[in-house]
Amino acid sequence: MKNEDFRIVVDTREQQPWAFQDYMSTVAKLDTGDYSIEGFENLICIERKKSVSEFANNITESRFKDVIARLKDIKYPFFLLEFSVEDILKYPVGSNVPKRMWSKIRISPAFIMKNILDLELKHNIKVIFCGDPMSASKLAGMIFKRMYYHISKELTDG
Repeated sequence: MKNEDFRIVVDTREQQPWAFQDYMSTVAKLDTGDYSIEGFENLICIERKKSVSEFANNITESRFKDVIARLKDIKYPFFLLEFSVEDILKYPVGSNVPKRMWSKIRISPAFIMKNILDLELKHNIKVIFCGDPMSASKLAGMIFKRMYYHISKELTDG
């Protein structure tokens, strides 16, 4: 039986969205993030990163700074990473970067970790290493459930 207290919003640009088996969901365009709660889109969002390679590429793009700037307006921003700290520390091993290109990579594990720590320390974004997509999607559902009740209480208590 699905929790019907709230509905998870999945951004229209998500090509392989998480399946929320315990929660109602809908697809709509989100200005910020990949997932949110219907009616609370300006208060909470989750940005999903599928791999170290995706994150490494993102942090070098100017549009990543735009994403971070938009997240400053969100009270409860999250990054859920579908990989582990170990995946970063051994990067590019295990990545989709061909081995013949490894010597040309200018992004080091230390640089990636610096950027993750900056998300937490400079931008107040909660970053959670989930290890894999299934764990990330389950955790997202748990976050949304907890945050729905937390935000509802905040709004009620004023």
